[in-house]
Amino acid sequence: MNTESNGIADALAKAMQVVNDGKQAQEAAGNQTVEVEAAEGMIRVSATLAGKVKVDLVDPRAVRLSKEYLSEEITNGVNAALDAAREQAGMPGAVDLAALSEKVEEIQQQSVRQLGSFMNSLAESHTKIVQTAAQAKGLD
Repeated sequence: MNTESNGIADALAKAMQVVNDGKQAQEAAGNQTVEVEAAEGMIRVSATLAGKVKVDLVDPRAVRLSKEYLSEEITNGVNAALDAAREQAGMPGAVDLAALSEKVEEIQQQSVRQLGSFMNSLAESHTKIVQTAAQAKGLD
């Protein structure tokens, strides 16, 4: 009876391992940097999947651009760099693996408790059946 409980616990533990592996992969992808250029190459933007962004004005002429144009180009560059980082990692967007991991762990704990309760009820029922059968035969 205990092997069934262990089987479910093992299956849920494997699911947790998959989630943890996914977290590690996401963290590794978060450290990779991509670069894009904006404002006709005068601005270079680098970004990671973790959302870290760096903007470099690589051409001194960029400071002579209008405030509106420069702001727009930086914004476009940042968005393009973040999109490129997600694309490079093969992810359409961020996945909340921490929340997923927490939910799987909660399910694991709840399942083990429920299975334990079921197994105890089954054992108690078995004991009652054996006692009732013994009494019926006059063996008790």
